[in-house]
Amino acid sequence: MIELDSPTLLITQAMIQWLLAILLMIERGKEPGIKYWIASLLLHGLANFLLYMRPLLHPFGAIIFYNACVTIAFSFGHFAFGRIFFTKIPVWQLVLPFVITTLLMSVYIDDIATRVTYASLVVSAQLFFITYTLYLSQDFGDAHLKKWLMCTMGLFGLGFLMRAFLSYWYPDFCTQLHGTSFIQASFIMVGIIYSVLSTLIILLVKLERLNNELFIQASRDSLTGLFNRRAFFSQADQLLKNESFPISIAMIDVDDFKKVNDKYGHAMGDTVLKLCAKSFQRVIRQRGVIGRLGGEEFVVMLPEMDANQAKQFAEALRLSIQQTLFAPNITVSVSIGVTTTKKHVGIDSLLHRADEALYRAKFLGKNQVIYSDKAEEFKSVKQHHSLTVE
Repeated sequence: MIELDSPTLLITQAMIQWLLAILLMIERGKEPGIKYWIASLLLHGLANFLLYMRPLLHPFGAIIFYNACVTIAFSFGHFAFGRIFFTKIPVWQLVLPFVITTLLMSVYIDDIATRVTYASLVVSAQLFFITYTLYLSQDFGDAHLKKWLMCTMGLFGLGFLMRAFLSYWYPDFCTQLHGTSFIQASFIMVGIIYSVLSTLIILLVKLERLNNELFIQASRDSLTGLFNRRAFFSQADQLLKNESFPISIAMIDVDDFKKVNDKYGHAMGDTVLKLCAKSFQRVIRQRGVIGRLGGEEFVVMLPEMDANQAKQFAEALRLSIQQTLFAPNITVSVSIGVTTTKKHVGIDSLLHRADEALYRAKFLGKNQVIYSDKAEEFKSVKQHHSLTVE
């Protein structure tokens, strides 16, 4: 039988938990949920320190306070996970474990085996509650880490459930708190692993979310939330490489947008662009990729959509804007140029063709959809317009 010194492991566990709490306080203390996880670690460390100091303390106070610290620590941990994963937790799941534990410890103050059994059952229930909370939470780009955390909490819950059965059937193995019990020392090691592993996964969740936020900032237009120019080109190139033919492109321009800015101000102009983006997204949903190229110009790539479908789709986009009331007495319209390809061509070529179609839609009166097979057919229109301006 391997002999491990339980008191040394207890004080080691307390020091590790306090060190983790201090490091989190320095690095991540202001982030949602982290301060409650810090409180959980501090209370776990205090509980283990009390267990280490138990020979020097009054038995009744030490037992009650130790078990209260443990259940409150797990409740703080539960609340922390609720905040981190944006899930509301029933209050009774946070309060009831403390009440039950305090009552049971008071009743069975002289029966250590029964105390360990009931305390283990309560902690097991708390860990299963945490697992269920994680299961109910929504994913924010951290689904695989959340699954790891669920597995961790569930396994530790099973571990404490097993501890309850062991302490009930074999009380001598689990009650040697200040000896060299291998089983007791193993459960202390499990506690150390719980604190370190859970903290590590929480930090990884935070890191992954930060990376996702940085990616969004780098790939999204700050005003509308649509793909920016670079990100749209990247998405478009990928669709062309996937050969999701026929592929259609729609270039969209808000008509007379400068007049909106001049008459109502740039704040209203920004509102118009944001509402246009939302309207486009409602129509497009998952059927295409939309980006803002700059100013009042948007572009949509529509995979597996032929010319007729693309024209109908573009008309739906146009109507969605025409029917939108942007502010009292303010309506706007859009002109759209559409083109389609059935073979691999460069994205620049497609955009050029769609842009020429958009130019003709503007020239012919705005607020309409024009389809183009080739760019050349619009050269004469463009030249004529240039002569007219001169």
